Amino acid sequence: MKFIDKNIKDLLLSKNKINLFIFFFFCFYFLVGINIYKDYGISIDEPFQRTSGYYWMISIIENFFPYYEKLEALKTELNHMEWGKEMKSGQYLQYGPFFDLFSVIFEKIFKFKNLSDIFFLKHLLNFIIFYISSIFIFYIIKIRFKNNLLPLIGVFFYISSPRIFAESFYNCKDIIFMCFMVFSLYFCLKSLKKYDFQSLFLFSLFAALSTDIRIMGISIVFIFLIFFFIECLDNKKFFTKKVFFVLFFVLSYLFLTYCFWPYLSDDPFNKIIYAFKSFSNYAWENSVFYFGKYIAANNLPWHYIFVWIGITTPLLYLILFLFGFSIISNNFKKNFLNLDHNSKKRIFNNFNQKIDFAVLTYFLLPVLAVILFNSTLYGGWRHLYFIYPAIIYLSIYGIYFLLNTKIKFKKFILYTLVFLCLINNLKNIINLHPFQNIYFNITAEKKANKLFSIDNWGLANANAIRFILDDSNQEKKVNVRTASFTPLKYSKNIIKDERIDKLNFNGTVDLGQKYIFTNYIYERDPKFTKKYIIPNQYKKIYSLKKGNIIINEIFKK
Repeated sequence: MKFIDKNIKDLLLSKNKINLFIFFFFCFYFLVGINIYKDYGISIDEPFQRTSGYYWMISIIENFFPYYEKLEALKTELNHMEWGKEMKSGQYLQYGPFFDLFSVIFEKIFKFKNLSDIFFLKHLLNFIIFYISSIFIFYIIKIRFKNNLLPLIGVFFYISSPRIFAESFYNCKDIIFMCFMVFSLYFCLKSLKKYDFQSLFLFSLFAALSTDIRIMGISIVFIFLIFFFIECLDNKKFFTKKVFFVLFFVLSYLFLTYCFWPYLSDDPFNKIIYAFKSFSNYAWENSVFYFGKYIAANNLPWHYIFVWIGITTPLLYLILFLFGFSIISNNFKKNFLNLDHNSKKRIFNNFNQKIDFAVLTYFLLPVLAVILFNSTLYGGWRHLYFIYPAIIYLSIYGIYFLLNTKIKFKKFILYTLVFLCLINNLKNIINLHPFQNIYFNITAEKKANKLFSIDNWGLANANAIRFILDDSNQEKKVNVRTASFTPLKYSKNIIKDERIDKLNFNGTVDLGQKYIFTNYIYERDPKFTKKYIIPNQYKKIYSLKKGNIIINEIFKK
C-alpha cells in the first residue's frame, strides 16, 4: 500500500531485537483489540451516523449508478431508519460522511443483517483505524527524536489513557477525526522536511479526508501554509523554488476535499462556509453539568476545556506536557526576539525546532479558536480529542528535556515514574472495563458524580437492559421508563437475546411503568423537569458502579 511509509515496512521486516519487540508489541495490542471490541456498548449517536452513511451511499448510487437493482430496497431501508426523514429533508447534511459511508459499504459487502453485528463491525473498523494511527504516532515522534524508546513510550501513552482506550472502539466521530489528523500531521511533517510531490499528495489526501470528517481538519493546512510563509521570510529564494509544490498541494487538497465530501457537490464555496459557521458554534441549546451546575452549552466558561482535559487525563501526562509546552514556547520566544534583519539568525535554527513549533501550533490553534468563537461544547472535551496527539508529543518532549538536565539519577526516577504511570493506566483499563469512558484521575474521581456528567453517550445502557431482562424473566411484556436524557432503545441494537422484544421503552413519559432507568444525564436542571422525577413507590434494585463512580441505576415499582 502506498499509504504505508517505507519506514513502517522496514520496522516489520527488521531483525533488530528492539524493532522486533516493537513489532510484537503492536501485534499483541492488535490481538487485544480484536478480542474485546464486542465488549463495548453502543453510543446514542451511532444510529444517526449509520443513517447518514446510508443516505450518502444512496445519493452516490443515484448519481452514478441509477439503474442499480437494489436501489429501491436501500431507499426503503432508509425510510425506516429513525433519522431518515431528517436526512432526506436536508437536515444534518453538513456532517462529514466519510467514515459512516465507508462503514455502510463494508456492511453491505459482508451482507450483515443483524443490527448487533452491524454495529460491532463498525466498532472493529473504528479500532483498526485507531490502531493504524498508533503506528503513525510512533513515527511522528521518531522523526523528531531519532530513537525507538521515546516513540514507544509515546505509543504507550497514546493508547493507554483509559478514556481514549475505550472510545477508540466506538467513537466514530471524534476518534476517527483524531486518527485522520494524525495521518495528516505525519505527512505534514514529512512535507515540511522535503517538499516533494509524493509527500505533498499524501498530505493533501489525508488533510482532505480530515476536513471531510470535520471542518477543523482545515487547521492542519493553515499550519503548513504558516510554515511556508515563515520559510519565505527567512529565505527570499525559497518562494520561487517551492511555490509550485505548494500550489500543487493546495489544488490537490481542494480537489480531494470536493471529491470526498458529496455535500459540496452543487455549491462548494457557500456550503463550506455554512459548515464552518455551523460547527464553530453549533446550535445545541441544552445545558451541561459542570462543577455541580447546569450551564448552557453555547455559553461555557473559557476554562471548560482545560478542566476536562485536566480531570480525565493521567496526571503524569499533564506534568510532562507542561514541561514540553513551556520549553518549546520559550525556545520559540528566544528565537523570535533574537531576530535581526542584519544577521543570518532565523526563527528556526534546525528542523527539530520546526517540528516542535508545528506540533505546538497544532495544539494551540483549535484551543484558541474554541475560546474565541465561544464554541458550543458538550460531552467533556471529545470535540477536541484531535489535539490529544499533540499532548502526547509535548509530554514526550518533557521526558526528553528532563533526561537532558543535570539532575542525578534522573533516568532511573523518570523511567520509574513513566513505568508506574503505565501500570496504573493498565490497572484502570482492567478495573473499569468496558467502561473506561467514565475514567477520572485522582483530582476528580471521588466527587465526579456530584460535579460532572458521567456516561453522556449511554454506553452502559445495554447492561441495564440485560439486568431488566433477567429480573423480569417470567413476564411477557415489560414497560420501562427512562428518567434521563440518554434513551435506552438504541442499546437494544447490540443485544442478542430473544427476550428483547418483550421490553417496551416508553421514553420519559410516566405511565406507571414497572421499571425506571436513569444514568443521571440531563439536558437541563432536573429540579425543574418533572419527567425525570422518580416516585417514592419505586425502590432501587440495581446500581452499576465502578470505583467511586455510579454509572446508572434501575428502580422497580
